[in-house]
Amino acid sequence: MVESDAIPPGPIPATRGAALATALAAFDTLAELGETIEDEWSYVTALADAGRARLRAAAGSVDEMLPADRGAAIVAACAEVARITDPHRAIDWLSTLPAIVELSLGGAPASGT
Repeated sequence: MVESDAIPPGPIPATRGAALATALAAFDTLAELGETIEDEWSYVTALADAGRARLRAAAGSVDEMLPADRGAAIVAACAEVARITDPHRAIDWLSTLPAIVELSLGGAPASGT
């Protein structure tokens, strides 16, 4: 079960790479919880692989500075993830969190970047 303090709010990430690390930690918690539903394991695994790739693509240049309001949005989304205790809801959020992170980082990256 995911505890509400499993992912502490922590500092606001200053770079895209730090934001990526924050998002991946929350995402891995979701995947782990979703994988507890045996009948959904292969679906969750595929969704998690796609979500991690989506998060990495959204991060772009990991050394680039990130405006504080965008970093705060990612931290807030990850704090919401920490409140999830239902495996089915965790599976839903495997699609939701990458979308929030993409928007927080300024949208999906252009192809070729």
